[in-house]
Amino acid sequence: MPIGRLAWAAILTAGLSVSLHAQLTTTEVSRGLESPVAAIADPTNPAILFIVEQGGLIRVSRDGVLLDEPFLDLRTSTASDGERGLLGMALAPDFIDSGRFFVNFTDRSGDTVVARFRRPADTPFKADPASRFDFMWPDGRRTIDQPFPNHNGGNLAFGRDDYMYIGLGDGGSGGDPRNLAQNPRSLLGKMLRLDVNVPDEDPRGYRVPEDNPFIDGTPIAALAEIWAFGFRNPWRYSFDDWTRGGTGALLIGDVGQDAREEIDFEPAGAGGRNYGWRLREGRQPYDTRTPAAFLPLVEPIHDYGRTVGEAVTGGVVYRGAALDPSFTGRYFFADFVSGRVFSFGLHLTADGTAAADDVREHTASLGGRDRLGSISSFGVDRNGEMLLLNYDGGGVLRVSPDFAVVPRAPRLSASSDGDRVTLTWEPDQTGVASASFDVERVRERAVVERISAEGTSVELTWGSGDCLRVRARSRSGFGGPPSEEVCRD
Repeated sequence: MPIGRLAWAAILTAGLSVSLHAQLTTTEVSRGLESPVAAIADPTNPAILFIVEQGGLIRVSRDGVLLDEPFLDLRTSTASDGERGLLGMALAPDFIDSGRFFVNFTDRSGDTVVARFRRPADTPFKADPASRFDFMWPDGRRTIDQPFPNHNGGNLAFGRDDYMYIGLGDGGSGGDPRNLAQNPRSLLGKMLRLDVNVPDEDPRGYRVPEDNPFIDGTPIAALAEIWAFGFRNPWRYSFDDWTRGGTGALLIGDVGQDAREEIDFEPAGAGGRNYGWRLREGRQPYDTRTPAAFLPLVEPIHDYGRTVGEAVTGGVVYRGAALDPSFTGRYFFADFVSGRVFSFGLHLTADGTAAADDVREHTASLGGRDRLGSISSFGVDRNGEMLLLNYDGGGVLRVSPDFAVVPRAPRLSASSDGDRVTLTWEPDQTGVASASFDVERVRERAVVERISAEGTSVELTWGSGDCLRVRARSRSGFGGPPSEEVCRD
């Protein structure tokens, strides 16, 4: 039997213009790479990214297209199995004038090399391989001995002091069996800080800055190159971009052993700290029998356990302009094994340190594991926008604003047979591809029941005084305005 009387309410149907809500998504920057581990923007050309492949190549991406000719080919010099390989690259602060840049790679003997190269002014897409100069370390060698094939670290970054920071893992195996992270006579398990603005003829390739924390033997006698102690494998770290309003603080993702992953926070210029490995893993004790090189031990700003992930990928503090302002100043990081992406706010404390608050996960909105893969590194483009590197998928993704369209109201029709009513709606009227629809039961202008419906019709029971309406919900989770209501007398 047809409905005796339909009371179509016209409320909430006026002004159905599409509204926008800022969200996060990813857009592809480049693809076709082999195990990318770093992406660096060329300050001389906004269209250019230098992308480091673990196997030993530095590729050039121009407007998203990979050039056939590599910027630098170190494949014959590099061992790239497991955690070894070409692992880091940094451009000198005066790169525009000098063309100097630096790389960190594992040589064929399994040891770490930090080398300087130069890009000639007349070959912007090709470095000069003959310009290679390997740093000479305190023992007179031009390599840093790696006793085991894992925990090489490998990142390189310049701080606002124009000094280069080199993060080195503890030398590998498991549990730091030689206790190198607390050994003041070893460079391993440390953050180094070097002045690399030296003449080409300098025999070492660097000077030790005069204000390095251990240069005068206090609080302990240690190698002068050391900036901080107590790292297991500081795979990726970055500075809060002071040129875009950041503090210059250093944030370090240190990969854990069996239980905890950690992120360390260091205020700008606050060297001489001990971050605790192997006495501690994250905030938990690891080997309490190990004597600390010195105290106190600095706790991480954030750590997490195996239910979240198994290998942290340190990220960046967002200082770009494209995303919603609510993301500005948040630190983004990922987990290589679980493929998840998170961020947290940085609450600066009175003593100049910081606390992490409001931890959020962004994996789903960024495309999920299928799109993100294993995230090996973060980067930033010339505009300060975040880049994610999909290690196993061979791609570079830019984190972008996703203005998720809120659907328009569906057009609803209904037929009734006593206490049963069938609702039918037209999804093409909503203006977006909808993932689902919500059917709402309304009594006395209040929603008393909400039913999720995947299709375009539903059969329900209804009683006297019930009104029913339908609301479309986008794949981003935004519900649009409801349809007109159909009511039973």
